[in-house]
Amino acid sequence: MMAIADILLMLLPLGLFLAWRRLRPPSSTGPSPGLVLALALGAAAGIGAAIWFGTEGAMGKGEAYVPATLAPDGTITPGHGERRP
Repeated sequence: MMAIADILLMLLPLGLFLAWRRLRPPSSTGPSPGLVLALALGAAAGIGAAIWFGTEGAMGKGEAYVPATLAPDGTITPGHGERRP
């Protein structure tokens, strides 16, 4: 089921582009400057969010990943990075 969702999400921009091409007025020569600006701002925001998300939880240089552990009392210690000895 997840593979179908991934494929549909991948094809969504193509479908929107084809719908725009099909439904636009015949006299139109291209997208309006406002639409181009909105798409450029959206792309910039998406790239900025991806960079921020990638650096937010990143481990530092020289750290090793320690997997999550389950204590005898049932508490879970989440995975984290620790300095290598």
